[in-house]
This record gives sequence, C-alpha cells and structure tokens, in this order.
Amino acid sequence: MRWESFSARMRMEKKICSQDTMRGLADHLFHQGFHRPFAPGRASRVVLQCLLLLSLAACRRGQPVIAVVPRTAGNTLWEGEHAGAALAAHEKGLRVYYQAPTREDDLSSQLGIIERALDRGCNGIILSPVEALPFRTTIRRAVDSGVPTVIVGTDLGIPPGKKLAYVLNNEEAGGELAARRVARILGGKGTIAIVGISSQLTSTATRARSLETVLAKEFPDIHVIDRRLGLPTVPQEQQVAEELVSKDDHVNAIVALSEASTRGAYYALVEFNRIGQIKLIGFDQDLLEPVRSGGIDSVILQNTYEMGRRAMGIMDEQLRGKSPEQQVSLEPLLLTRDNIDSSQVRQMLTLVWWYDQ
Repeated sequence: MRWESFSARMRMEKKICSQDTMRGLADHLFHQGFHRPFAPGRASRVVLQCLLLLSLAACRRGQPVIAVVPRTAGNTLWEGEHAGAALAAHEKGLRVYYQAPTREDDLSSQLGIIERALDRGCNGIILSPVEALPFRTTIRRAVDSGVPTVIVGTDLGIPPGKKLAYVLNNEEAGGELAARRVARILGGKGTIAIVGISSQLTSTATRARSLETVLAKEFPDIHVIDRRLGLPTVPQEQQVAEELVSKDDHVNAIVALSEASTRGAYYALVEFNRIGQIKLIGFDQDLLEPVRSGGIDSVILQNTYEMGRRAMGIMDEQLRGKSPEQQVSLEPLLLTRDNIDSSQVRQMLTLVWWYDQ
C-alpha cells in the first residue's frame, strides 16, 4: 500500500479508539498491510504517526494531548525542554506528543508538524519556533480557533493574550553575563569577535546588543572588531570561525551566540591549534565537555528544563479555564569549570523525559 494513502487511513482513528487502543491499532495496521518489513526511513515515519494516533486516542478518552515541538531534537538544549514538559504533564494528567525537525533550520518541517497537530485535534501547542515571522499566521490560526498556545524561547511579535503565552530566556541578561566574563578573562582589555548573530531570531540579536552595550559602558578598552551573521549548520559556522582564527593578528576572544556557532568556533580552534590562545565564550548547552577540559572557557545556559516545565504549567491552567501568566522570563546561567558539577547545573541539564502515563 502506498505511503501517501496513510493519511487517509488516519481518519479511521475513531474506529480504532473505540477498541482497546493498543490491540486495535496493531490489528488495524496489520490488516492495512503494515506487517511487511519496513525500509528504515519509512519505518520511522510510521512509528511517529502511530505515536500520534495513540496520543489522539488518549485525548478522546479524556486525557488532553499537548503537542510539544522544539526547534530540533536530540541535543541537550531542546531535550531539556522535553524533560521539563514531560514531568509537568505527568504531574497534571496531560499527555505529550513530542516531535521536532531533525535540523534546526528545517522551517518547512516544523510548520508541517504544527499544521498536522492542529488538523488532528491536539488540545494545546507548546512551540519553540525555528524562525519568528513565518509562524505568525499559523499561531494566529491556532489562537483564533481556541487552541491554547505557549511559545518557548522566541518572541513572535504577537502580543500575549488569553490563549497565547510566552516562556522566554532573559537574553539581555545573557549578553551581560558574556560581557563581564570576557572582561574578566581578558583583564579588561583586548579584542573580540561576535559570531552567530541570527537574522531570523531576535534572541541572538538581543544577546549581541546587550553584550556590546555593557562592554562600551563598563569596559571601553575591549573592542569588538568583527561581527558575523549566524549560519544554519555547524560546518558553515566552523568555516566562519576558521577565517577569524587563521589570521596572524587574531582576536583575543570569540563570543558565539548560538549552539551551532559555539560548536563551529570550538572546532576551528582545535583545527588551527588555537585552544588557549583565543578564549571562547559560547551560548546554549550543546557542547559542554570542553568546558571541563578548558577548550571552551564558559557557556551561557538557557534553563530549557524549567522553560518546558513552566510552559506545561501554563498550558494546564489555560485548559482549566484559569488565567495564567502570559509572559515568563527565566534567567540564564554562566557555566564554567567551577560550577559544571553543581546541583543547579545538574537540574538544568536534566534529560529524563520518560514517565509512566
């Protein structure tokens, strides 16, 4: 049976849900020809669709399903959000449907996930958008149709309201942390480059602006001599950083404003044997082991675990007809060799998302 016809079979979910869920789903797929061996790619797609069917089945039996859609999956930054959301959902009797693009620049895939979640009747959406502007129409559609929505990590430029809330990282505070860390490790004077400034997300631009404001005001002997726009992949970010570190008159420090630019800058320092000669301050928890070894001086962490937990708490209140906070701002944390093993950091980096439902 052709894959394209699978979406049509999804319309039979009500019939499946009237049976014992697991047995009904297994029998249905078997009789539709899915007992044949799958190609690896096709199998993963079928598994994801089956998980959605099960989530929607639970929803119709009275357990609301919340679609949690981060920018990507499989890294420390966004799996933390998953863990926090899953814990809160478990405590509040909600069910999580978790799906994400395989790449952080895959806008069309993330839009498709949200559209399908809306079309198939999920009770709420928690979204960390890949870009801000392209999601405005989709989110307005969700809110206008009465679907509670919480945006994590990015301000879409749509005011919060009864059905729309934000849980954000304090990006200005992150920029200030980076500025004061640069000043400390350079002794108050030197040159730096800023990489990873995204034109699609306001977060990195805010970080850069805050960083430069503090440097200009408090540390005038530290000069920003290069600024580079962010690119979607680590190899591209590495190439940008290699151009900076390969010069004889290289900068004293690099501030990388995203997880991809942090990783790319670190790889460039390793490639050109500049570890220790050029200090690296990164953002967003993805590459942390080099902090322990000294390859990266420090990383400014987002508390995505708490973001996910708070977002699900807001979602629960919205579903219960209450009036939760419409905008929450959480403080970032400077991670160094001195606190990498602290209980606070361990809590922020919790990745346990499997809970008995």
